[in-house]
Amino acid sequence: MLRNLKRWLGFDSLSPYVKNYLNVANARSAIYMAVITIVLEIWMLTSVTISVLTSHKVRTFLWIVQHFSSYIVLLVVATLILFHSLRILHGKSTSEFGTTILYGIFSLVAIAFGIYISYFDYRKGEQVLTFITMETFVMCLLAWRPVVSILMVTSSYLCFYLVCDATFPTTYATKVNLFTTWIAMTVASISIYNQRKISAVTDEQLESSNMSLVQAAVTDDSTGISNVSYFRGRARQVLHDEDIPFEKLIFLYIDIENFKYYNEKFEFEKANLLLRDFAQYLKVLFPDNLVARVSDDHFMILTNRDDFKEKIEDARSFIKKADSEIHLDIKAGAYRPPSRDTLPILAVDKARYACNSIKKKFNKHFCEFDEEMRREFERKKYIIENLDAAIENGYVKPYYQPVVWAKNGKLCGMEALARWDDPKYGLLPPSAFISVLEEYNKIHLLDLSIVRSVCRDLSEARKNNIPFPSVSINFSRLDFSLVDDIFAEVEKSMNEFALSPDCIHVEITESALNENDKLLHKIMDSFRANGYSLWLDDFGSGYSALNVLKEYDFDMIKLDMKFLSNFSENKKTRPLLKSVVSLASQVHMQTLTEGVETQEEYDFLRQIGCERLQGYLFGKPMPRSELIEKIQNGTYEVGV
Repeated sequence: MLRNLKRWLGFDSLSPYVKNYLNVANARSAIYMAVITIVLEIWMLTSVTISVLTSHKVRTFLWIVQHFSSYIVLLVVATLILFHSLRILHGKSTSEFGTTILYGIFSLVAIAFGIYISYFDYRKGEQVLTFITMETFVMCLLAWRPVVSILMVTSSYLCFYLVCDATFPTTYATKVNLFTTWIAMTVASISIYNQRKISAVTDEQLESSNMSLVQAAVTDDSTGISNVSYFRGRARQVLHDEDIPFEKLIFLYIDIENFKYYNEKFEFEKANLLLRDFAQYLKVLFPDNLVARVSDDHFMILTNRDDFKEKIEDARSFIKKADSEIHLDIKAGAYRPPSRDTLPILAVDKARYACNSIKKKFNKHFCEFDEEMRREFERKKYIIENLDAAIENGYVKPYYQPVVWAKNGKLCGMEALARWDDPKYGLLPPSAFISVLEEYNKIHLLDLSIVRSVCRDLSEARKNNIPFPSVSINFSRLDFSLVDDIFAEVEKSMNEFALSPDCIHVEITESALNENDKLLHKIMDSFRANGYSLWLDDFGSGYSALNVLKEYDFDMIKLDMKFLSNFSENKKTRPLLKSVVSLASQVHMQTLTEGVETQEEYDFLRQIGCERLQGYLFGKPMPRSELIEKIQNGTYEVGV
């Protein structure tokens, strides 16, 4: 009850925003009030002057002084109010106390003026409209706290009543009229204050909500620093700011090394705290620069080139202190914008490219984007942007490398290897685009196009009675996660060209396998259940080859060509190969050795029981037309 009464009387505290809102609203009202008052007083001064000079009625000197002085005082005060209110609206005056005093003086002068003029009108039996007008100006245009309004209205009405009653005793009607207008003026002034206060509070809440939304839109939730969207927009402004020499700017991309292991060790909460601390430390290192979090443990910065390398070293020192067991460190890439028109998104990509280029270089922690990287970056960008068109136009096609029977050298199969015959870059080897497509999660588009091309080639060969042996096709690990149902997609191409499962062998690289990968197990079971042969590619290239043989069922294992490196010199090679071939036979898997280049290797592999061979000794990868020509001219004999 008491709290509500205090709030109703205006004793409650107001926020700075509400105080400023009321102050500005009063300033706007005061401008209108002051202008009207100035016009009226100038008109009254002019009217009185003309009356004194032209009227036959004699005015006493005292009358002239009293009227002129009252008009002039009100005119001067109104003029002061006008200029002060204009200064408030232009942000040149912010003193709340000074403003209150000035408005208070104007109010006292205006009410006193109203009492004075209406007193003379009352004596003559005329209406007291000047008093009511001044009361309306002061109490309804300006918003006072209710307690102030009540005191001002009550005291002014009481004063006017006493002055009038002392001259001529007021009638009952006059008392009722004064009492009625007192109530109306009091209620109106309190209502105006509360309406403005409600509007101020509502605006404050809306602005606070908008600020929260804006802050959320430009801030990274986890670290509290800027996010990518804000960074890009602000970086564009910085680059186009003529007062900032762009030739001194540099984009940095920072990646925390081994943060994944830190996250696994301490779980989310502590790892997230480290990210926040590191982000805030970057803000300290680069206080007047743009710092933002890209994602995970990646950050980007737009800064001045002066001493930025020293700051990167400081950042390294900070992150290395986080844990003594996990060797946290940072890799940083940099890119210098060549012009003001540089797009921030591309600048960050190039800084990231430089950073990624040293990820596997233990002793290198900083790299700046250079001309060689530019050429490689442009080629990667070209590959990503033109993959769809290359597939559609037939630039991506399978090349076929022969696979022969070890026992007689006859052609028993082929491996389909993707090649990109580009109109701009020429024939691209797999190393130029496979890793790029894997990095950008587009490898499945290429692999599915190769599947369809192989199916088409097999179908056309069968229609033309060309002895085209079965083809093995490599599948990336990403194919199994990027495609909703890779088995269904392969079946779709097979059915389109009316091929049976024995035409295709599904090759899966050893590095793609994980003993706990339930999804891969399920997909492999689907292939096997529908008659497809499963081949394990690059066996022996990893560190868990024996576990792979234990956990997965393969029809064929392809021994990695590394087994044959230094074949003649390394004494361990022959017994190792012999043991692997023997082991595969015992677990009912056939063997195929890749990378066969010499007759010596061929003879040895045939001797130890390896069933199939592949390598430059028998032929390099070649286009379909060349392979068919060699089959037809007898270079390759298809047989069993």
